[in-house]
Amino acid sequence: MALLVSLKPSTLEKPGRHSPPAEQSSGRNPLDPLLPALQSLVDARRFSSKTSFISAIRACSATLSISQAKPIHALIFKAGLSSDRFVATSLIDLYSSSGFLHHARQVFDGITDRDVILETSMLKALLDNGEIEHANDLFDEMLERDVVAWNAMICGCSQCGLPEYALELFRGMQALVVRPNGITFIGVLSACSQLGCLPLGLWVHAYVNRHLDGDESPALYNALVHMYAKCGRLDVALQVFIEQEPKNLESWNTMLNGFAIHGCGTSALSLFSQMIKIGLLPDRISFISVLMACSHSGLIDDARDCFYLMSRMYGIEPKAEHYGCLVDALCRGGYVNEAWMLIKSIPFEMNAGVYGALLSGCLRYCNYGLGLQVARHLIEIEPWEESRYMALVKLYAMLGRDEEAMNVRKVLDEKGIKKSSGSSAIEIDGVVHEFLAKDRAHCQSEDIYSMLDVLGSTLEFQE
Repeated sequence: MALLVSLKPSTLEKPGRHSPPAEQSSGRNPLDPLLPALQSLVDARRFSSKTSFISAIRACSATLSISQAKPIHALIFKAGLSSDRFVATSLIDLYSSSGFLHHARQVFDGITDRDVILETSMLKALLDNGEIEHANDLFDEMLERDVVAWNAMICGCSQCGLPEYALELFRGMQALVVRPNGITFIGVLSACSQLGCLPLGLWVHAYVNRHLDGDESPALYNALVHMYAKCGRLDVALQVFIEQEPKNLESWNTMLNGFAIHGCGTSALSLFSQMIKIGLLPDRISFISVLMACSHSGLIDDARDCFYLMSRMYGIEPKAEHYGCLVDALCRGGYVNEAWMLIKSIPFEMNAGVYGALLSGCLRYCNYGLGLQVARHLIEIEPWEESRYMALVKLYAMLGRDEEAMNVRKVLDEKGIKKSSGSSAIEIDGVVHEFLAKDRAHCQSEDIYSMLDVLGSTLEFQE
């Protein structure tokens, strides 16, 4: 890790050297002069173009200045442009990015003469705010769906944790002979990554090489690297990364994350060093990946060094994720008390995942006293989580406190907390099938159980 510490780039500036812009330091909003200028144009009836309003809305979007946007919206009504599709599209984007989905919907509902651009803008707004069902309803109602609309649905469903539906949409897009582009495949590859669907990912890679050879977007190749890493082909992920040109910071972070997923701590540290050597400044995501890789590889000293390097040399204040990775590394290495002291020093409340890592360390290294304290705290944070109660039962049993263990089990029964069912998935011909224990909901469940009976009989005969 000394190598990392010595690689301080010459371009690195110390934290706090940049002074805030004059407008921010004085408390003024840079958009303050905008509203009177637009008001004067409307009052003088010299407003002949909607371009100024659209530019003003985009300026508000860039600064997320909703306080300035609402008076501008009022002026749009006054100027008679409230039914204009282009102005409405800009307003929908602004309200959606600011979290005011209801206002975005009101603008959309006020337009009767809609086109695919306006509908796609509303579609993205719904997806960005997690309104999947409403987005799907709007998508079904659209008379015209171009590749941008399909991309919005595919990428939106992937980002919202619905990879199966994202791939189903992609198959529907193919059936209608809508030509995909790079953004389409970014969403598809994200879905493949979540499902571990390597065959479809391989097909996408081949398609990209044949038909999108001119698309050198780093985002597309970053998605390929991530897909291969998540699907267990770290060797191919590294090959794609090496051949990729141009690379951006996200490219390096994606490869670092791939090494972290597979517990390749030494490789992650080596790549991190190369990144610094070429003068590319790491960000908080870079450090999360390196810390995770060190944790999964048992490189405790390197994890400590990386954590302190982050703030002391690069001016990046640790967030909950960074603390969580370091706690996990310390617990895996047996430094449970140090992890506990670190948690107590954190200036904000940590999530259950961090305490869960500490509890695992307590159980593994027989620190049952601290484990009881942590388990009780986890039950306060997540009173619905069955595994927290069972960890407390196990700790009481380890300490010979059987009566208290029985009391915890009674609390579980009284609260009606059930163990969540685990599931397994298998991919056949590009379709992912998910099963629960004793599941008979699948359309081919009779055939599946018949085959299981045959296999069971065969195994008994061989024994």
